[in-house]
Amino acid sequence: MTRLRIALVELSPSGGLFQFALQLGEALESAGHSVDLVTGKDPELRSRAPGMTLSAILPTWHPGAPGVERFAVRKARRVARAARYLEAWRRVAVHLHGRPVDAVVWSDWRFPVDALFVAWIARRRRGAALALVAHEPRPLGEQRTSGSLYISGAPLLLRRWTLGAAYRRMDVVFVLAEQSRRDLVATWPQVRRVVTIPHGDEGIFASGPVATPDACPPRVLFFGVLTRYKGLDMLLDAFAAVRSRMPEAELVVAGAVSGNIDYLALARRAGAIGGVSMRPGYVAANDVAALMGASRVVAAPYVRATQSGVVHLAQTFGRPVVATAVGDLPAVVRDAEAGLLTPPGDAQAFAEALERLLRNPLEAARMGRRGRQRLEAESSWDLVAAQVAEALGQACTAAAAGRPTR
Repeated sequence: MTRLRIALVELSPSGGLFQFALQLGEALESAGHSVDLVTGKDPELRSRAPGMTLSAILPTWHPGAPGVERFAVRKARRVARAARYLEAWRRVAVHLHGRPVDAVVWSDWRFPVDALFVAWIARRRRGAALALVAHEPRPLGEQRTSGSLYISGAPLLLRRWTLGAAYRRMDVVFVLAEQSRRDLVATWPQVRRVVTIPHGDEGIFASGPVATPDACPPRVLFFGVLTRYKGLDMLLDAFAAVRSRMPEAELVVAGAVSGNIDYLALARRAGAIGGVSMRPGYVAANDVAALMGASRVVAAPYVRATQSGVVHLAQTFGRPVVATAVGDLPAVVRDAEAGLLTPPGDAQAFAEALERLLRNPLEAARMGRRGRQRLEAESSWDLVAAQVAEALGQACTAAAAGRPTR
């Protein structure tokens, strides 16, 4: 095996993408490669791999604002963060310049400016393999006013032009499931090579044993950023139906609040239903296990999805998942095996699935156990690292020879 010197770039120092990048870096380091994770200051987690470098040098920020703030305040914060974002990319370019790196692997891109900096770095890193983990293959741009989940019109054309050029420069793009692969190829046909890898578990949060689902109260957990595409309105409709038949049922909604939802209206609806605990704000890594360990079922009522780190988190803790059958979720939440699937937008079907597992704790425990077993067998970080390293090694050989990979 050739030892690769790999730079992983994840601008955010916390959240799901950072957690994925950190665990990927740990796995690659444990497999014998040299890894430098370039990220923001004060990262929420430190590496468990002794040799891995964590270059926390970027002026990026941690999520955490509850989203209940005045419009002018939110706009001012966005302007300030845009300046910090540009500076973060400049620091990435300076950090990588001249360093002995065989491969640079980026996390997700979203904005045209990302593509400009990728092009700049690519020109300065000739001979190094370039790669991307595309967590979201399509240009996502939820707007609170328009109701659209995806960017369209002139903004879409701009991103297709700029990000398309960045995708063209990549030697390999990694995706986390087959539907994501199809979406990527359809959206960015200029990509040279696409490799599908497993997501990996979320064992970084599992500091010790937690109660099994059958030992928990009839509690549903919604975990993650509160944003429109995750179907919170439908979840509240479904839970209201559950509460009408199971007054003892509980729902916990925990996560940072996106600016594209009306949190106050959401909280009022939750209060009217009863049994709903709203916990706005980013959930610290140290609090994740307690939330998961106190819940019987995890809900993923998404309107759209690629993969979901929350689903893998639930399975890491042996929790069954009730999810909508969108994107790649059916490949992870095997219906009646690791949880239950329902049609997207069908609140009644979602309510029935929740109620089934809340009323049958032993069935919930069985599905949770099966989900964890499949995750361990099919999505270990050792397997992820082996596949990523193989693809990067091939890309390095091709880049050194001055030819594109296919």
